Amino acid sequence: MEKFVSSWSDGKTLPESYVFPAGQRPAEHLYPKSKISVPLIDLGKENGPNRLEVVQQIMEAAQTLGAFQVINHGISTKLMDDTLVMFKEFFNLPVEKKAKYCSWDTKEKFILYTSNFGYDEEKLHFWRDAVTQRCAPLEECTPYWPDEPAKYREIVGEYTAKAKEVGLKILELIAEGLGLEVGYFDSDVTQEVEMNVNHYPACPDPTLTLGAGLHSDRSLITILMQGDVSGLQFNKDGEWIAVDPIPDVLCVNIGYLMQIVSNGKLKSGDHRAVTNAEVTRESAALFLTPTQECLIEPAKALINGENPQLFRAIHYHEFLTAHNAVRKAKLSPNQVLKSFLIKP
Repeated sequence: MEKFVSSWSDGKTLPESYVFPAGQRPAEHLYPKSKISVPLIDLGKENGPNRLEVVQQIMEAAQTLGAFQVINHGISTKLMDDTLVMFKEFFNLPVEKKAKYCSWDTKEKFILYTSNFGYDEEKLHFWRDAVTQRCAPLEECTPYWPDEPAKYREIVGEYTAKAKEVGLKILELIAEGLGLEVGYFDSDVTQEVEMNVNHYPACPDPTLTLGAGLHSDRSLITILMQGDVSGLQFNKDGEWIAVDPIPDVLCVNIGYLMQIVSNGKLKSGDHRAVTNAEVTRESAALFLTPTQECLIEPAKALINGENPQLFRAIHYHEFLTAHNAVRKAKLSPNQVLKSFLIKP
């Protein structure tokens, strides 16, 4: 636990191992003033006469930025607020109560770590402490979650179930937009659910370090709750776009796997997290992912003479190996899918 940022940071010192090279640090882009914004879509319209409009908005955002925000998604303000409180209270627990969850074993159902997996092999560290918790089947996973704070399992479990419902609803709309059959994503491709909970302590100099580097997600889609502190940024054609927190809004990221399934029609959303000099920030990213042996491939309905297959079929565990290797080497996110492209 002595390596965790929250264990040693005095809010004044920024060790060299957290200072990124000039080309990677946020610097003047810490608070970008882009004219582009992340689209805000009203999911409350998906069951009415404006359903087609909702589908079109999702498709446009998924094709251009790889991300969008949703309102009227069905999760109550109280549940979202209570869930963030649980995360804050967990990270504020005494060190001795959190230490038992520290692990580098990715097979565990609840893992507490700092920066990234493989901290000791990193030359540069991210300014964050984090949790990865497995969430499916929920009733099998929650007994491994913390019993402190007292209502953590109850409240976070309820939020997880609701957030998964939102994700499946959005996948239905994406399938419709792609012209795929109803229920296309109701299979092994969405059977696994994981959540990353990120804790970004107040940082002495946010212009020099990062909470999370530029990356796309290993999921089909990701449902992100970022609370009331800004920090999430997307990259479009080299321009940074800040996602300002809006009450009751969830952010949806298109993941690498959706880029494969859509045969490149939809793009994964490149994003990062910056830190804040004044306050601590928490965020929670729920990943909808396949089982390890699930075969990921472009939907056959999207392949024809004018649209040849771009990616070969791969098992999810094969994708994870490539994804983790690229992240470990800190290569550009666009390297992840290159090895799966079918050469012309």
